[in-house]
Amino acid sequence: MSDSSPKPYLLPVFLGSAPFVFINFGLPIYARALDANAVVIGGMYTAFMLTMLLVRPVVGWALDRFGRKWFFACAFLFYAGAMLFFSSANTIVDFYVARFLQGLGASFMWVSARTIVADLSTEADRGREMGRMQALSVRGSMVGAFYGFTLLSMFATPRAWQLAFLGYAAAAIVGFVASIARVEETRQVHEHVGLSRLEFSPPFTKLLVIVFLSGFAGALIEPIYLIFLQDKFELPIMVLAMAFFPAGIVFAILPRYAGAWSDRIGRAPVIVVGIAIAAMVSGGLPWLPHILWVAVLYTLSAVGWAMANPAQDALLGSMTDATNRGRMFGYKEAAASVGAAFGPLVGGAIYDYWRPEYAFLANGALLFATAGLFWYWFGARRTRLASGF
Repeated sequence: MSDSSPKPYLLPVFLGSAPFVFINFGLPIYARALDANAVVIGGMYTAFMLTMLLVRPVVGWALDRFGRKWFFACAFLFYAGAMLFFSSANTIVDFYVARFLQGLGASFMWVSARTIVADLSTEADRGREMGRMQALSVRGSMVGAFYGFTLLSMFATPRAWQLAFLGYAAAAIVGFVASIARVEETRQVHEHVGLSRLEFSPPFTKLLVIVFLSGFAGALIEPIYLIFLQDKFELPIMVLAMAFFPAGIVFAILPRYAGAWSDRIGRAPVIVVGIAIAAMVSGGLPWLPHILWVAVLYTLSAVGWAMANPAQDALLGSMTDATNRGRMFGYKEAAASVGAAFGPLVGGAIYDYWRPEYAFLANGALLFATAGLFWYWFGARRTRLASGF
């Protein structure tokens, strides 16, 4: 059984997560300065998502065939390469190469990390440990964002961009060394087999549907969130970004405790309540009269996702065994990537050709339907979900 002692995989995850927030906010701005249009910038995000969509299932299969440790470690080499390309990027091709390498790193790190956590935890604490890793990742992103934006306040943008990504590359290399030196192989030795009887069983297939729907719903508004708020309140982008800061604090603290709730009372109630909270918030966001109310409700939405995500990962851990754990986490991550790849296209079309508010309403309605569907499929089994399948 795992305990509250430091886990060797947490430091690499913390370091590898450092550039996430800075990239999300800074990439469109810097690429626009290089005369990239919205389609080209959107293509950078598509390249990232398509890489993960294609690579994650392969990584999952390889984890079960060859082990976890070296794939986890190699993630940080891909991250380091991506950060070096970002640091010296002066053409659009450089950005696309960097996003491809970043997609490889994300595929290797997250499928491996979640599989390792599932290997090392038990039903009594799997939700807590999944949440603990998620919280450490967010903390790494927040520290990395503080570092990057501090550089932007001190230097001209090209110089700050270069220094920021050189620092992120150094952090990734430290993560690689730490993962080699400290993380042990968790794959159990067994005779390799083909498809396990648990793969694509009805419960697992239903969970993939839930993951796809929630990923698609979230991606509906992800690319238009800041654009909508900027159009509505006419505030600078950095002021708008501060509205999301309290939500970052929630993601940095709550997942570990919310995961522990799912260990005690069952996965289904925590997941359903979390998704329902996010659904209620999304439906009301377009009509809020002040940015402060946006900050409050977005923070509440973060509470919902901080509840749902660790419990989902713990639930999948309950469906796996030593022969298929990596593959099943790979399939789950791929399902999320499919939703995240198509959601922005639909959300952008709603924003441009219909009414922006309808994208938020569609997000809320779809999340409510997802919560109801999850309860219909899994709620009757809530006593079993608390202790596994």
